[in-house]
Amino acid sequence: MSKLMRRPNSSHVRNVISLSARHEFSRLSASRRHTPHEPTRLRGAQPAERSIRVLSKEGGKLPSDFGLLENTFIAPTGTNRPSILKSPLLALHLERTRLLARARDYLSLLISKFSSPKETSFWSRAFSINRSTIAPTALALHRQMYLSFAEGDSSALQKICLDGILDNFRVRIASRPREEKLVWELVKYNRSARLISNRAAKTPIDGMLIHQSVVKISSTQKLTRYTRAKNGELQQIPGSGREKDVVENLVLQRTTTQWKPGSWMIWGTAKETTIEDIEKWNKV
Repeated sequence: MSKLMRRPNSSHVRNVISLSARHEFSRLSASRRHTPHEPTRLRGAQPAERSIRVLSKEGGKLPSDFGLLENTFIAPTGTNRPSILKSPLLALHLERTRLLARARDYLSLLISKFSSPKETSFWSRAFSINRSTIAPTALALHRQMYLSFAEGDSSALQKICLDGILDNFRVRIASRPREEKLVWELVKYNRSARLISNRAAKTPIDGMLIHQSVVKISSTQKLTRYTRAKNGELQQIPGSGREKDVVENLVLQRTTTQWKPGSWMIWGTAKETTIEDIEKWNKV
């Protein structure tokens, strides 16, 4: 059986990294492990490749949540990104890793497209990339997700969320006091939504592909909590309702089954790739 697509062998990349760069990796990764302004991440439970391999061997039913595809590269920003002046070796290696990841991702899409059945012509295939529609879809799903969560609507969340994040929301909704009401507001988008990762992977099952995309969404949000007083009136809970600037890397997944593409679903949010992550990839 075939495995999920991996990125090209990175042994030749490891050989070009000097000992001084290795030292910088260790030093900087420790200081960048946590980002104070980073929002709480909503993630799936396990790596994609392992779950598919194990379940297919055991003859089990595959879940909808396959995990984040292995070595998904999300470019670091701000203080997470090494300075070309202070750490030129790290900055150059990061850029090299980014370019290799983009080439790998694009190749994965091409292989998925041209391994799917032809439709009207050689270029028209059952698997289509549709890059331009991904960011608008992410914005719509992002808004619907938070509105449904605030309203406590698990049925609506089930239609747009995969198993891992859905279970997360259900637990949080169930633990919410009955007398409490949440109102989520999207105040504004601070930047245009940007597609920062777009890749596909074949599975051991014929006609089944996983298409995952990551969209960076920068917005100002407000979550206001209310509690019902004895007289029945809603009173705002002190400290809630403050506007917050949030940057989220929203992960979408679409599964093609028997060469028929499904709907885009929310897998969760993912952190930026760190220097530590790259070190781990290069050790494999």
